[in-house]
Amino acid sequence: MRTSVEGAQRISYCLKRRPIITSLMHAEELPAVLATESNIVFILKTDIFMIESIVEQISEAGKLSFVHFDLIEGIGKDKTGVRYLAEKAGIDGIVTTKNTAIVEAKKLGLLTVQRLFVFDSVSLDNGIKMIKASNPDAIEVLPGMVCQRIMDRIRAEVDVPVIAGGLMIDLEDFDTALKSGVIGISTSSKELWRWQDEHMA
Repeated sequence: MRTSVEGAQRISYCLKRRPIITSLMHAEELPAVLATESNIVFILKTDIFMIESIVEQISEAGKLSFVHFDLIEGIGKDKTGVRYLAEKAGIDGIVTTKNTAIVEAKKLGLLTVQRLFVFDSVSLDNGIKMIKASNPDAIEVLPGMVCQRIMDRIRAEVDVPVIAGGLMIDLEDFDTALKSGVIGISTSSKELWRWQDEHMA
């Protein structure tokens, strides 16, 4: 299965020179995120009152904003919720585990990243089935450390760029993930943010 070439290429291009995605956990960390050299920001936690301002500031900083659709507060987890984020909040993309959200987001022209939690072979099998059904632009595998063990299987089943997320906290994690073939990692580790700013800008 081949994913949307345009969306996949856009995400891959953004991560080619700056493969570390800054993950925004709390609003007070936004100034630090905006000051980084990252091209993509994953907004992991926010609410309906703050999302528009956060997205606007990320856009003004020249970065793409992806909202974790499953975690945002005050917005229904349905098609209308996706439409609100696209048309009112002005996000560039979503991150979600939900197939229906991926499909709706693609209709609205958003970039899409499907989260895949891999705990065992069953969760991997089910995740691959979901990816084939929803056809996201990229997938984020959590915990990221499992990528080195499952990348061959993923490549054999789907043609989708892979991002490693979850427990990516130091350079060893970063190096191991990249060597496995992922296009980037998502992390809230300020140590890795600083490293990218100093070495990959």
